[in-house]
Formats: sequence, structure tokens, C-alpha cells
Amino acid sequence: MAVLTPSPKTAFVDAAGEPLVGGQLYTYIAGTTTLQATYTDSTAATANTNPIILDSRGEANVWLGGAIYKFVLKDADGALIWTVDNISAPTAAVSPVLSGNVTIDSNTSSPALQITQTGTGAALRVQDSADPDVTPFIVDNSGNVGIGTATPSSALEIASPGVFTGAWAYLPTGTAMLFVQTSAPTGWTKSTTHDNKALRVVSGSASSGGTTGFTSVFTSRTITTANMPSHTHTGTTDSTSLTGNLVQQGNRASIQSITGIFSSTGTTGQAAADGGAGSNPTTITLNATHTHTFTTASTGSGTAMDFAVQYVDVIIATKD
Repeated sequence: MAVLTPSPKTAFVDAAGEPLVGGQLYTYIAGTTTLQATYTDSTAATANTNPIILDSRGEANVWLGGAIYKFVLKDADGALIWTVDNISAPTAAVSPVLSGNVTIDSNTSSPALQITQTGTGAALRVQDSADPDVTPFIVDNSGNVGIGTATPSSALEIASPGVFTGAWAYLPTGTAMLFVQTSAPTGWTKSTTHDNKALRVVSGSASSGGTTGFTSVFTSRTITTANMPSHTHTGTTDSTSLTGNLVQQGNRASIQSITGIFSSTGTTGQAAADGGAGSNPTTITLNATHTHTFTTASTGSGTAMDFAVQYVDVIIATKD
């Protein structure tokens, strides 16, 4: 695509068609009397004086930024020649600057507006009357979107304070949410009711409880014997009665119980005259009392437990 070259220098003439030597060109923000800079070359590094004083041929180097201007031309004595408002100029060789309302009316399957950027500049830049605007809306040549910043470093970067609108803005006042940051975002108030507590997910009514703080429970410590509460271990042994016959030999004798050893359950027997076995042997029960003792190990065989769990701090903030 080729376009007609613009005038390399801006030239003005007087009513007689002669160069407007020493003429004065004032440049303003469109529709105002606020001065707005033009530049001496395409780098926009050096601004022209305002007004611009025309040379001996009535010419000047006038490079415009992306803003819209109002020009006021006066002669060398300051007499007004003309005023022209809403002047704009291309920001690139084949890209015109459009002023006023622009409507794109399309009824195709292709994009209504397609921007292809193969250079290092931004694909799209929307700015206010300041030129260059340091807080524009921009889509750079990598597709990163910046809102309020000219140099987005991520897919979407919003300059502080970054206030959200839309569905986010319609959250009811008092809505509580968690934020992984120290201060509440703009439009929210940090809640200090709860501090140093764990979160519990419930299916019923939301509430709070407990008595011990998070860091008191989950601290850098291990469970040792000294941490164990006082307790006892109990055991039982089987008690069995032993029975047998005690036969008295010789002369008649009474069989008495011996405390803790045996007790008689029969009658006193009669000894035989010949020294043999007597009659009515006595049955005794052995019931000697005794104890069994046992011990348990004072240490376990497992690995000591450290309760210093990893965590991420969050705050609770409510919508203003």
C-alpha cells in the first residue's frame, strides 16, 4: 500500500501569498486554550517553542503527537490570521489518526478489527489527551494487556489501586473473603475479630470455637515421655484352687486349717491300729495367696513427631 507523502515542512503564507516570515503558530489541546506541545522531529525528544516562530520562508518543523490539537496562526505582530480546531496527524506512515466518533460496521465471519503487529511497538494503545500518556490502556506486541501502565509484564497487569467493577463490584456489602496479603484491597475492610486460628470447612452453620491458638498447638516440638499424661496399666492372673487328700497315719489326730495355705473340707479320720491307712480321709483346698509383677518399656519404637506444620497466612476482609 502506498500513500501520498505529507508536506515535509509546514509552510504558511500571508494574504498576498508571500511567506509568513516571523509568523506565530500556537498549538493547544483541541477545544481549549491549554497549550499542547509539538516536536522538532519524529523522536518527540525536543518540543517546539509555543508559539512556533516561522523562519524566513514562513516554514517550521511541526511534528504532532497522537493527541488532537487546535492551531491558532498569527502574523509577526500578533494579529490573528485564522484558528482551526480538531487537528490530528498520522502516528505512522500509513496509519491515520482518526478524530471524532469511529464506527466499525461488519457482518462477516472475520474479525471486525484485526491488528497485526510485527514490530516492537504496541499492537493497541488507548490514551487520554496527554501525549504520551503514561497510564494508557495498552496491548503490547506479545499480547500482554496493561491498564494504567504502558509496560505490562504479565498477561494482565492493572496499575494500583486496581479497583474492580462489574460483577465483582456487585458483591453485597459485608461479604467476607480470604486474601493472601497483609492489607485489605481497596473497597474492603480487614477484619481483626479472628487471629491465629485454623479454618474448618462445614456443611452446616458457620461459627467459631476452640480455646488454644494455632501456633500454640502447631509449634516446633516433639512428643516425649514427659508430655504423656499420668496413667496406669492393669493386668489379671488366673486363680485356680488345688485339691487333694491328706491322710493321717498313726494315732487319731485333728486336722486343722492353716491360714493362707489350706482349709479342711472333710472330717477328722480314724487311724488304723496297725499303722495302716485310717478311715475318713480329710479333703483340703490349697489357697496360698501370691502376686505376679510385670513392667512396660518407658520409650516407644516409633519416630518422634514434629508439629511445626507449614502454613500460609491469610486475612479476612469484608466488602464495604
